[in-house]
Amino acid sequence: MVMALVAASPRFNIHWRRLQTLSAWDGGGMGGLYGAMIKGLGYVALAALAGAAPAAWSQVAVEELSAEHRTLGDHTEFRFPLVPGDTETARRINTWLQVSLLERFPGGPGETPFDAVWPQEGEWTGVTYLDYQVVTNAIGFLSVVFNGEYTGAYPSAFSQSYQFETRTGQPLFLATLFTEDGVKELQSRVDAMQVHDIDAFLQAAQPNGLDQEEAKIQADLYRECCENVRTGLYDEREWQLRADALVMTRGCGFPHAVRALDDLGIEESRFDYDTLAPWLSEYGRCLLVEKRADCPPPQPGYQGVFMGEMDGRFPVTLVLGAWSGPAWYAYDKYKVPIRLHREASRDGVLVLTRRDEGETTETFTLRWTDDGDLVGRWQRPGRPPLPVHLH
Repeated sequence: MVMALVAASPRFNIHWRRLQTLSAWDGGGMGGLYGAMIKGLGYVALAALAGAAPAAWSQVAVEELSAEHRTLGDHTEFRFPLVPGDTETARRINTWLQVSLLERFPGGPGETPFDAVWPQEGEWTGVTYLDYQVVTNAIGFLSVVFNGEYTGAYPSAFSQSYQFETRTGQPLFLATLFTEDGVKELQSRVDAMQVHDIDAFLQAAQPNGLDQEEAKIQADLYRECCENVRTGLYDEREWQLRADALVMTRGCGFPHAVRALDDLGIEESRFDYDTLAPWLSEYGRCLLVEKRADCPPPQPGYQGVFMGEMDGRFPVTLVLGAWSGPAWYAYDKYKVPIRLHREASRDGVLVLTRRDEGETTETFTLRWTDDGDLVGRWQRPGRPPLPVHLH
């Protein structure tokens, strides 16, 4: 069942849809379509999900927010997920996603949520396409993939996957789910798969319709890619949590001008959770192998969404490590994003600064507590510091 609300706007049409039924994408029968669309379009494809997931898998509700840009030709509608409600879980998920991809805090100023990133009317520079798919909505975690296009000198496709722990809403990272050695083992396995595929392709030397110069460029790029894999350049690969497996994508990312020469394209490495068990942390095994709903939340790391107050009077939200920048914060009353610079940390102290024309105008000096909170102070030059407590 889909419920829709439509709000009129002078330039844009905005729609909210409540998704009453969500499905889990298990990566099985859609694998061929997924790979084919990746190769043909150059970005991770959106697979249509059919049927409802078992009730036991339902965890968080997801609404859909969309807006139409009337000057972008074919790409007129942007789509984005929204977890409803004012719980800390909903606030963290929505904040992480919107700061990462839209450079805004939920509910902030703007005619549409996409104003900060899509092209101004009559222009083409900016995000010119944005869509999403709920990959898995399971006990304990939510996995979402975004596919988009940014246009500068030329269009460039991108894909970003996000996973969340649904008790607190904090984003999940490999370091959350795996031991330190487990992360290295997983990356090593994927590296080996990619190098094997490239070596096999180069040794086969099958006719592929390329002239001699193109074939040389292709071979040189694949050899360079192999060397980059061996030196760890691709350790930050895209990954998703499916219903029964972790999937990590691997590819060489050929430059735009020669992307058509990338015959291997983007491929998947799939690991079922039982296979991953020896590499997982205690939390990772509880969440992914045992599929329990009562896993104790992991300790927050150096990335995530932290909420609290300054001086006990001013509610603020701090975002660390989002895709759009190292740190952002906003006063909850105004919801205007303020970009921060992350300074070198010493002795467990986190220092964040706001700068204006090279001058520091605000400074957060914070420490982590044993409970995973951030405590410290905020200060402007020449003014007394204010205490800060975030969780």
